[in-house]
Amino acid sequence: MQELQTSVMADSLLVIHGKTAPDIYTKTIAIHLHITTYRKKAKILESLQTAKDGVELDITVVSKEPTPENKAAYEKIIGAMAGSGKRVGVIKSEKPSSNAVNEWNEVFAGSADKFEMQDVGPLVSDVLAVKEKAEISQAKKAAVVGSVVMEEYFVDEMAGIFDEEKAVTNLQLAEKVEASLSAKAVMKQLSQKGADVDMVEWSSLPSVQSGGQFDVGLEAQSSRSRMYAGTVLCALNVRYLMYNASVARTFMIDPTPEQEKNYAFLLELQRQIVSWLRPGTAMGAVYRKAAAYVQEHRPELADHLVQDCGFVTGFEVQDGVNVLAANCDRELAAGMVVVVRAGLQNLTNAKATDARGQTYAYHIADTAVVTDTGAEVLTTCSREPNDVSFFFNDDEPATETAPKREAGRAPTTRTSAVLSSKFRSDEREEESTARQRREHQKELLERLQVEGMRRFAGAEGADGSETPTVRRFESYKRETALPREARNGRIVVDERADTLVLPIYGMAVPFHIATIKSVSKSDEGEYVYLRLNLVSPGQGVGKKDALGDGAGSTFVRSLTFRSTDVARMAEIHHAITSLKRDQAKREAEKAQLADIVEQDRLVPVVGQRPQRLPDVFMRPLADGKRFPAALEIHTNGLRYMAAGRSGGTTVDILFNNVRHLFFQPCDRELLVLIHLHLKNPVMLGKKKTQDIQFYREASDAAFDETGNRRRRIRYGDEDEIEAEQDELRRRRQLNREFEAFATRIVEASSHQVELDKPFRNIAFTGVPARANVLLQPTVECLVHLSDTPFFVLTVADVELVHLERVQFGLKNFDMVFVFRDLKRSPVHVNTVPMKQLDDIKEWLDSVNLPFTEGPVNLNWTQIMKTVTRDPASFYEDGGWSFLAHDSDAEDSGSEEEESEFSMSEDELVSSESDDDDGESDFAGESDDDSEGDYDNEDEESGEDWDELEAKAKAYDEKRSRSSPATSAPARKRARR
Repeated sequence: MQELQTSVMADSLLVIHGKTAPDIYTKTIAIHLHITTYRKKAKILESLQTAKDGVELDITVVSKEPTPENKAAYEKIIGAMAGSGKRVGVIKSEKPSSNAVNEWNEVFAGSADKFEMQDVGPLVSDVLAVKEKAEISQAKKAAVVGSVVMEEYFVDEMAGIFDEEKAVTNLQLAEKVEASLSAKAVMKQLSQKGADVDMVEWSSLPSVQSGGQFDVGLEAQSSRSRMYAGTVLCALNVRYLMYNASVARTFMIDPTPEQEKNYAFLLELQRQIVSWLRPGTAMGAVYRKAAAYVQEHRPELADHLVQDCGFVTGFEVQDGVNVLAANCDRELAAGMVVVVRAGLQNLTNAKATDARGQTYAYHIADTAVVTDTGAEVLTTCSREPNDVSFFFNDDEPATETAPKREAGRAPTTRTSAVLSSKFRSDEREEESTARQRREHQKELLERLQVEGMRRFAGAEGADGSETPTVRRFESYKRETALPREARNGRIVVDERADTLVLPIYGMAVPFHIATIKSVSKSDEGEYVYLRLNLVSPGQGVGKKDALGDGAGSTFVRSLTFRSTDVARMAEIHHAITSLKRDQAKREAEKAQLADIVEQDRLVPVVGQRPQRLPDVFMRPLADGKRFPAALEIHTNGLRYMAAGRSGGTTVDILFNNVRHLFFQPCDRELLVLIHLHLKNPVMLGKKKTQDIQFYREASDAAFDETGNRRRRIRYGDEDEIEAEQDELRRRRQLNREFEAFATRIVEASSHQVELDKPFRNIAFTGVPARANVLLQPTVECLVHLSDTPFFVLTVADVELVHLERVQFGLKNFDMVFVFRDLKRSPVHVNTVPMKQLDDIKEWLDSVNLPFTEGPVNLNWTQIMKTVTRDPASFYEDGGWSFLAHDSDAEDSGSEEEESEFSMSEDELVSSESDDDDGESDFAGESDDDSEGDYDNEDEESGEDWDELEAKAKAYDEKRSRSSPATSAPARKRARR
């Protein structure tokens, strides 16, 4: 209270609570001084007087009915106040009422002029604003409750209302949400997260708004109008053990591109606001930064921004003092629990056909706690555009692997060669985008050239081959270690020493098996010949097997032995061949394990049960059959106990060895999975692997709650619809469970590992290995995770992408990824559909990857030999610019071709009107009709442009007069 006393200079505090009201959570319940209360409550408080090191309390008992004893008790309190001084601190914002309060007011009225009343409400708010560790824990649980209700109940209820076109009002849905705390699914989720349902209550009735009338506030009222499938706002204020948390989400039904753009901007604005929450920052400064951010990036939305960015919460949902508003200069402090919100109101949807959809608003709110280094968001329900957007009027046909009406999955990749628009303005916009992309690519190539020259400045080139290495072998340390059989002048194959001992001039000479290039046996008459070819320079051996100490060294290339013992020589030949094969196998295994790095030891969690993801399978299999097991999060890594034939295998993956962590939902997939791409490969059983995946199946065959009983009893469309809804519900649950666990992995690693998620809407097909698969870009990679072999390509490792076989008439093209590490072989992705070329170029340009294109396939083995032979000279001579020549030529050619044709404004208007009038007519013409019209023309003589244009115009007018009824339906089909 030192801060309070020095700021207000109050000699005493007068706190009046009054009768218990529905909203009992005010500042007064957190303050205990000299207490005057009823006998029942006094007995409860008397235990505090006897507590060791407790607060010294003076408890006075009064009765419920006015009595002289009550008046004496109140006068005693007034005397204590007068003894402290005349300045009395009161909380003026609270107006209590009860019989005891009325009696106190009558007694105090006679002495009120002796005291100076000062409002201490704001200072009490400051004292209560900073929470202790236990209080923050309760706020976290309140945030968990709000998140679970939003995800597990509200989203499904709202989607079901619009999907089934139910007549439900906003207020009715709000009342259902209010009663959702007793729903089994919600109670199960809360119990799993450690929250006690009996300690949960609503701070205010949940708010649901739709249909054009919006109040962008957390305590807004739900209207009685019917829910409208446009923009839906939901706000939840939850209290857990007296501590509040709030969450608000905006859901978009069939949003327009402009609405999606506005929401994405608002989401980024809220993220910026969270990043500005730091101890010592003025609350008003946060709002002023937010307003400046809107003015800088989207000035047209500045007038639609809400008047505050949040507030401090605690006992009260909002204390009205600590607010992130422009006129509040109070400072944030570590331990404050803040509701961070961003909102846009009174927005207009010009494309809306219904008056209820013309006006809309956006509101996003989360509860966060201010820490020493920033702010931690406590609410966990998703706010990403894909998770709050629903497309019920999508014309995209549903497939077997793509459930109908799935939220947030509107593909943007063009799947047809037919353009979606016929307007010339759109064509000009596409041309402008292509021109900007070409300019950006030119900058990227120039930057790549400069960087390459800088990287290899002063680097000495090579002759295209590695420097020969001298390999030395020591079969025996001393002469006495030679086998006894070798002393008799016999050929001995010593498998223990990997050595062949040969008699040369009566001496036993050892040759390591690695020095033997090949061995052959031939029969000539009564003799059998054994020829041994040795490794020596100039024999076409591998670079790493070269031997020698210099140009003056002498080498033996071959040795031949002759014998009449056919059986003995055959035995030696077989032994040498077997030993050579075993040695080659060991060398291959050694080379395969060369990049295996021994990991640190996993540090298990002590004192508590580790966080687990149960019943998941692992790919690739470590050993034995496929059994589900739990994936556990420990102090510095993950552990998976895989069952197998030999009792099981423990797989440990440390956080410092994980380069990429992916979560792929089961939307349009049969599996939901968490995928780990490692920095250094590890051994699983006897195989080396760099990609480990944990998954669970989402198909009906792997999940059957009813034992197929209902299918035997009844059947029909009703069951099919119910089964489809159950599957969608199950898929959403699996997605939430796996994504939440992946998020916990990120948190446990202290963000040493970051979560990445594939973008299916910009995916394309290709052949990276053996099969044609779906390749999905992520923030950092290009991946295929659904089937083996997995494909993970890190964008940061790529220097250049070359597109091969890009020419008119071909249906597919190939992609070649050249890495910054020039010694690494380029990766090929073949047979990419030509219709996805523009989308791939757009993606490559968006991630700042320079790309080139050409009409033919190139010999990349020879190209990379040339580059690595002398990289400095390669970049000095222009680097990769030789790949861009074809692209530049095509671009310049197209620009020159466009520049040769020009039209005046009158001709342009006439041409456009002719096109509009004749579009449907020409569309309905068959190929036979067209050929019949032009077969009689003399192609050799030809006609000038004026004659042809006049004939075409006359033909259009004739067709429009003769078939007016057929033009309208054709135009209707074109719009649709």
